[in-house]
Order: sequence, then C-alpha cells, then structure tokens
Amino acid sequence: MQNLARAVLVLFGVLVLVTVKVALSVEDSKPAVPLTAHDVIGTWQGDHGARLEVTADGRARLTDSSGWTCTPSGAPAALTADGNWTIDRISDENPGILIKFAGDGPSAVPYCGDHFTLVGTGKSGASGDGSDVRAHFRGQQGAGRETYRRTTTG
Repeated sequence: MQNLARAVLVLFGVLVLVTVKVALSVEDSKPAVPLTAHDVIGTWQGDHGARLEVTADGRARLTDSSGWTCTPSGAPAALTADGNWTIDRISDENPGILIKFAGDGPSAVPYCGDHFTLVGTGKSGASGDGSDVRAHFRGQQGAGRETYRRTTTG
C-alpha cells in the first residue's frame, strides 16, 4: 500500500512539473503561425471613423485618427499622415506592424510612429477569412482607443 501511495505521489509531482513547464513555454511563445504582409495589407476601418490603408509596397496612409499627440502643439488631435510600415513585434504585445508617419501640412511634426497590433490572425477558426481579426494602435489608450477591422476586398 505504501508503494502505491509513493507511486501516486511521484506521478502527481511529475504532472505538476509538466503542467508548469507547458504553462511557462506557452506564455513566452510566438504565435504558431507567424504574421505575414498578407495579413496586414489592405484597408482597415476604425470604429471612430479613422481609416488606415496598408499597401504591399510598404506604405501606409492614416486618415482622421483621433487622439494623437505627435502634433505641432503636442495636444491630442486627429492625425492624417503618410508613412512606411514593417512587420514588428514588441515582446509583451500581440504581433503587428510598426508604422512611421510624417504628418501632412507645413506645420506637421517630422516623425510620428506607433505599433499597430493585431488580435487574431484570421488563419484559425472556422472561417479563416480574417473576419475575427481586430487591431489597434498601441499608443492609443482609454476611451479614445480606436478598434480597427480590415474591410473586405472583392
């Protein structure tokens, strides 16, 4: 009986160690399917009226996105700007792209950039069409944070 109790205790200990190892490895891992340019290229419509166009040649155009502080006054304001993007990931964030904007007009701030992070890749689930993907700019916080969804192409 004592041998059975020891065997159960050893098995329980091994189970706990395996569970901890799996939990730690999942927490620090990258998505099973890496983000590609195909996942982000297209037009993204924000729920507050902004629009982001991400093109295959590495350009991006943001229109009427509110709450940006990279304005001449430094006060939060709407931003319309052109820029360039690259696939990038901050270690503690979802995958996404880094967009570096140059604002429009003579008084525009020379540099403004942010990470556009995606939640979901559209590569899993039943549809696989990207309809479950949403995104946001990392720098936008609180009530002003705009959530984007890619528009359908067709």
